[in-house]
Amino acid sequence: MTANSPVATPNSETFRSGVAARLAGIPVETLRVWERRYGVVGPRLSPTGQRLYTAAEVRRLSLIKQLLDQGHPIGSIAKLTAEALMAMQSTISSLGARPGASGDADSRKLRIALVGPLLTTRRFAESLASGMPGRELTIAARAGSVGEAAGALRGNAADLVIIELPTLLEDSPATVAGLKERCGARRVMVLYRFAPSAIVRMLRAAGHVVARAPSDPLEMASLCQRLLQPAASPVSAAPTIDSADPAPPRFDERALAAFADASSTVYCECPRHLVDLLLDLINFERYSAACANRSPEDAVLHRDLQQTAGRARALLENALLRVADAEGLPIPAAAR
Repeated sequence: MTANSPVATPNSETFRSGVAARLAGIPVETLRVWERRYGVVGPRLSPTGQRLYTAAEVRRLSLIKQLLDQGHPIGSIAKLTAEALMAMQSTISSLGARPGASGDADSRKLRIALVGPLLTTRRFAESLASGMPGRELTIAARAGSVGEAAGALRGNAADLVIIELPTLLEDSPATVAGLKERCGARRVMVLYRFAPSAIVRMLRAAGHVVARAPSDPLEMASLCQRLLQPAASPVSAAPTIDSADPAPPRFDERALAAFADASSTVYCECPRHLVDLLLDLINFERYSAACANRSPEDAVLHRDLQQTAGRARALLENALLRVADAEGLPIPAAAR
């Protein structure tokens, strides 16, 4: 950020970088790369030096993200006005296709760029192609490592880039974004072996397919085949939830504690194990209901988690009652 960046006024509606990136659907690391390399937005500075983004800038970032997902390289759209970005998005939406698509024949073709030591083996490529009947796979570019990919991917257009990163680090989202840009890929698949959950969430929030990778090329090809269907046809990830609320809890903590204590008087330890599971589900159900919602999609997700935990809790409550009957344990009247 330069010293000439404007300072936000007290009454201006602005968002910090984390919120702005989340609203635009990109990782914060990607936002910083876009600013540094392409100057996509010129955020303001708070009196304390924090980056602040206006609602219009967030909208601009969101449009750029949508166009990138549709196949436009960021270098060609980074400097366009908001009006031009909106016009491009409107045109593509009306066509219902990505740039360059021309019917069913093209939809069966898939150009893939591969980055990683196992991905560049002949066994992987042959197995991947053999397991995709009805699709014409073309290997547009190969690179045995991220370092080699800078040259191998440049100028080789691909629909999908599969990246093998044994360990995901803090700079991995920016690395993935850069590789995607180099080959103009619409979609990215990241395969890893070790990673902090926060980095995995960042990559998935950016729209990438992320999965733990096996260590055998044939197993990895099989994994990619399973993941390619959702990767090739992106759809909304919003969960479908049952509108009916689960039944309220039949046991309180005191009743469950009594069951756990009674389990020590019988040979079977199932009551105690069921109590442990129920306590975890009850607490998770409450946590999901009270969890802060960052967006409408986030609210739907936590509502789904709450209801799922409630239905699982109700099933285990019935199981606990059956075990109590079998073991002759006293059952609270309210739970019958």
